[in-house]
Amino acid sequence: MRPTIEDQLSGAQRLLDDVATDSGLSQDSRENLTNVRRLLTQIGRSWATLLPFYAQDNAALTRLLTRHGVPVADDEPAGYDLAAAATRNAELRAHLSHVITNLPPDGTAARREITEYLIRRIATDPS
Repeated sequence: MRPTIEDQLSGAQRLLDDVATDSGLSQDSRENLTNVRRLLTQIGRSWATLLPFYAQDNAALTRLLTRHGVPVADDEPAGYDLAAAATRNAELRAHLSHVITNLPPDGTAARREITEYLIRRIATDPS
């Protein structure tokens, strides 16, 4: 489907490139323009990886929660619905928060497994 989000981001970058050639811009405007261009570049890089990240993280969270006795329905959004995948991820993380809050004092192995999951998640989160 055209234009894609990548096409739109690229188009916005081209427009900003044109504005950047205006010699009448103030120094503050030039700095703001540079920051907006940098932000659009960052969004463009992370956009393509967000949906695969959420799909993979939701599957990992579902397995983790199931191992710790939390029955999780297989409600993974189908297709390319980024908003639904992000919402599902937030729901699963809320379940994980409940698991963490209710870990027994002797839950060392569970804490270790959850900590390892969280470290991996932080390291791979493209947002």
